[in-house]
Amino acid sequence: MTYEARHSVPIDLGLAAACALLSILGFAVAGVIPTNSGEYPAVGWGIVAACFALAAFFALRTRNREVQARADAAGVFERRYGETVPWDRIESLTVLRAGIQRIARFKLRDGGKTIGINTTFYDHGIKDLVNAVRAHRPDLAPF
Repeated sequence: MTYEARHSVPIDLGLAAACALLSILGFAVAGVIPTNSGEYPAVGWGIVAACFALAAFFALRTRNREVQARADAAGVFERRYGETVPWDRIESLTVLRAGIQRIARFKLRDGGKTIGINTTFYDHGIKDLVNAVRAHRPDLAPF
């Protein structure tokens, strides 16, 4: 079994839309949308710029279809780590849950380094990753 995860297009589009909607707050603070609380143009336009920059970031990320994480017969790959780590270098797997976050932390044998894969915003979740680990290294699967 192979696990391959990419950025989730629906989630990224939702985040882009949320950031664009959040810019309404900036328009209100800048005085474009009238309120009784006063006007702070520099702060308001700063909020608008930041919200639209984040919206653009999430919208552009939908075009990135590169594999961000993989677990297959060769081992575990995480894009930021940059290389595939063979199964024999992996000592343990811990699944962390914090709110909506689902993170797989692989502890390596050499020096206690770890590789983390946050599956929260990927198109395949933590269960798929754990199933792939179970298929290749059943001794590591936490549940």
